[in-house]
Amino acid sequence: MSFDDSISDYNLDQEATDTLYDLGRLAFDLANSKHSFGEQDAAISSILEYAVQDLVAYHRRDPSVRHKPISCLISQHSTYFAVLCYRIAHHLIVSTGAAREAIHISFAARSTTGTEIHPEARIGQRFVVDHGWGTVVGQTAEIGDDCYILNNVTLGGRCAANAPDGKRHPTLGHRVQICAGANVFGPVHVGNDCFVGPYTTITKDVPAGTTILYSNTIFTPVPNGVETPQTSVKFV
Repeated sequence: MSFDDSISDYNLDQEATDTLYDLGRLAFDLANSKHSFGEQDAAISSILEYAVQDLVAYHRRDPSVRHKPISCLISQHSTYFAVLCYRIAHHLIVSTGAAREAIHISFAARSTTGTEIHPEARIGQRFVVDHGWGTVVGQTAEIGDDCYILNNVTLGGRCAANAPDGKRHPTLGHRVQICAGANVFGPVHVGNDCFVGPYTTITKDVPAGTTILYSNTIFTPVPNGVETPQTSVKFV
């Protein structure tokens, strides 16, 4: 059974599921939502499968919580809360057009976790933001399945004020890992299975399977297992 299959087959116990609903309702409360309790629960139910997969992925992939109860992550102060709020907000803005409440839920998540994910970003399954403080995911960012990003990561545009409409944020493939302090700017594509090291800045497309370390240099595996830098290839 593959990692993603094992996540898909995972079922939370009833107590954890109830706590997850409570956390979703808290997101609405923090945003001063005018949705009824029934509407809130309907929104949470619509994203519950994704939310559970995000939660289990975080629990299994982060060694600091892997052997502790999964309920440790179900908190408004966990970066999981930022991802849960994104799931709810994305549903609201895409499926119901409730832009004000979606954006206010995003603001609420930022205020409690330090992680800002725009509701209109498109994010695949089993998404993990670890530590997360200072991480920003822009409006037109697209993120594939099984991606894992750390704190102070920016998936941003290249302009400050008066940026043009349209695609202006990065696209990440599947299984991309981004370390603390890394920046990916503009409508670039980072291919599947890339590893982006800490404090790296990327402004051009990155081929699948690439490792980029501190010097913004590709490292290519060789038969003896030693990674050799190709210093002629830069991404900044």
